Amino acid sequence: MLIGFFASRIRFEEDISKILPKDKKIEKLNYIFQNSKFVDKLVIMVSLKDSTQQQPDSLIAFADSFTEIVQQKLPRYVSKINAKVDDGLVLALFGTINKKLPIYLTECYYLNIDTLIRPDQVKETLARDLRTLTSPAGLALKSMISADPVGISYLGLKKLQQLQYDEKFELYDSYVMTKDHKNLLLFITPKYSPNNTGENAIMLKGIDQVIDSLQTKSFKSVDCSYFGTTAVSVGNALQLRKDSMFTQGITVVFLIVFLGFYFRKKRAPVVILVPVLFGALFSLAVVYFVKGSISVIALGTGSVVLGGAVNYSLHVFNHYRHTRSIEQVIRDLAMPLTVGSFTTIGGFFSLEFVESKMLKDLGLFAAFSLIGASFCSLVFLPHFIASKKEQNQHTAQLSWIDRLSAYNPEYNKFIISTIVILTVVSTMRCRNYNSLKRYASRLNLSTEENKLLCVKFAACIMPISWAG
Repeated sequence: MLIGFFASRIRFEEDISKILPKDKKIEKLNYIFQNSKFVDKLVIMVSLKDSTQQQPDSLIAFADSFTEIVQQKLPRYVSKINAKVDDGLVLALFGTINKKLPIYLTECYYLNIDTLIRPDQVKETLARDLRTLTSPAGLALKSMISADPVGISYLGLKKLQQLQYDEKFELYDSYVMTKDHKNLLLFITPKYSPNNTGENAIMLKGIDQVIDSLQTKSFKSVDCSYFGTTAVSVGNALQLRKDSMFTQGITVVFLIVFLGFYFRKKRAPVVILVPVLFGALFSLAVVYFVKGSISVIALGTGSVVLGGAVNYSLHVFNHYRHTRSIEQVIRDLAMPLTVGSFTTIGGFFSLEFVESKMLKDLGLFAAFSLIGASFCSLVFLPHFIASKKEQNQHTAQLSWIDRLSAYNPEYNKFIISTIVILTVVSTMRCRNYNSLKRYASRLNLSTEENKLLCVKFAACIMPISWAG
């Protein structure tokens, strides 16, 4: 119970980047992604289900309703929603250019300045400023006009237009929209970093509920989807959990069926898996005290550790079938089981010298799991194998698996030749790193839906990402 309590206190990490080795270049790349002001944003794309139509006002109405509901229901998870272009930022940008104008100008711009300060040109510019100030736009532009009535600072603004990747976007009623008025973009800044997939999963679930609610009630013709680092990280985490549960479940089911069939006892699979469960809990408890967290990917490889850990209890249980004495089983297996486990445990501990954090977690989890499983197999398991009455009535029953294990393949020349050939071929194939590169390119565990959204957003988001 005590071990189980501390094991339950461990924190699970779902960051897939932990599988990469700890390298200075990779650390710099991760730092850029984790601290970028654009990468951490969740991009919301609003469009019509019928792509042939243009109804920008409907998209704006959906965006307004979406923004209002999200701010009301998800303030704990959403830091900011950029629905409209902030006029304050435009004014601040203009003020910065006006104060540091020489930085933004080149020699050719000074010829334009000579034109702007000519008396006739100044008179024309001031007349245009007067018309602007007397119009509704004058409320927003009066500070810019008073700071630069001649319009010299606009030359600096023109230079900033070079940062625009292309001309697919424009402002429509202060909203960022494609020029064909078919797509509108919103930007959500989550309060939590993309690595905090637990909190972000709740946020994305809430956003999905808001979208479904709006589409069901008032905006049946509007389609809304989202994409970003946060969404991809949550998708990766959910896929990791699903894969981990699937692999562990398949392994446990196979072991239960195999052990029950082999020993022909209903409680044999349960008894044999007790040391495995003890080893896993013991390992998680130790890792909790050592570092407090463990990678979910490391737990996902637990099916390999499960197969190794079950060997200890399997040796004890199977040896009892031949000796009919618990005391004899302990005398025969205590030394070889303990010494034999040193090599396996030491091999997993050697992973602590690699650069990948995930492999370090795997080494700790696997090594302490095997220590706990071997200890439980020698100390606790013998008490549950059979009672005194069952020991007296026990008779060994050999199955086809026992007859198969009695076969000695080391004397078969065909098997030996096949192993040698496969070893040579495998060694030559290992020299080809292209397969490793292809595997590394598939580290993203995103679902097919996320991959399709990635393609959909690529044409729209890339221009903005350069500006961001």
